[in-house]
Amino acid sequence: MGKRFGLVIGLLVVIISMLVLFDRFAGEKRSEANKEAQSLITNEELSLARLKDKLLEKYVGIDVKTTEEKELVIQVVGGEDYFQSIKKDMESIAKNALKTSPLKDYPIVFERWEFTSLLDNNKIMGDDMNLLMEDLIAGLEAFDVYEYLVIENRTTITIQTTIKGATHEALELALRMEEAIKKIVQAKASQNTSYVINILNTQREKIN
Repeated sequence: MGKRFGLVIGLLVVIISMLVLFDRFAGEKRSEANKEAQSLITNEELSLARLKDKLLEKYVGIDVKTTEEKELVIQVVGGEDYFQSIKKDMESIAKNALKTSPLKDYPIVFERWEFTSLLDNNKIMGDDMNLLMEDLIAGLEAFDVYEYLVIENRTTITIQTTIKGATHEALELALRMEEAIKKIVQAKASQNTSYVINILNTQREKIN
């Protein structure tokens, strides 16, 4: 009887030990899986941020995001001709920037935004920013060369124009536009707000 009881106890100890080891092994696997998942999310966000910075080195009015369908979406503010002219170059920049990224196999999709639709639909910017944009647009429409504007991170105002080249006349016109923008900003923005102003010609070169 004593031997049988000891055998039962021994079997229970073995079973419990195996269960403990299995649970520990499963826990380590879950922990590794969670770390990989967290790392993947972080890497995706980091890749998007780096890609956006890379694109903004050359272009303005750009945003990037991913979709549930695992697509990489590059959003561009501008006219149709401009949009079509930069898509190939931007796709090349994106592919090179994402070579070692978790997003490297995501198909690239482009979306074109008219500035007016961006202003109407993107309420995240806040009413104060929308009002400033409306005043800037109203003031800039007095210039025949004005095409559209983009405000980046509440720190930079970029104006796309139809000015060709960087002649003396082009520089004078760009400076007049810059002065008009400064007056509107001083009148409408808070006293602690300052903006970097970029006036671009048709070649996307800063001329002010």
